[in-house]
Amino acid sequence: CKYAVVNGSHTVLGEILGGHGKPIIGIPIYDEHTNQIKWAEEKHLGLYAQNRSQIVQAVQKMHTNYEELLDSVKEFSNNFNGNGVDNAAKIVSEVLEEKK
Repeated sequence: CKYAVVNGSHTVLGEILGGHGKPIIGIPIYDEHTNQIKWAEEKHLGLYAQNRSQIVQAVQKMHTNYEELLDSVKEFSNNFNGNGVDNAAKIVSEVLEEKK
């Protein structure tokens, strides 16, 4: 598919934007989703929509600006590290070992 419609959860956003390199149309369910989708929109990784007319506008905008969005997502995806939890645990472990 060319893009994904998501709820805005940071896990889903990471998987779709970073792991699969696809722009999104985000439709928030919870308040924190709104912030995450708006962040993605500011970075040109996707579009925000909350009601029927915004969804229609987002789909039209996605088709019109697809290459621009895809370029931004590709750059994000190239810098994405899906092992954030493992990396954080490794860093904490190393810091704790240094302090012994």
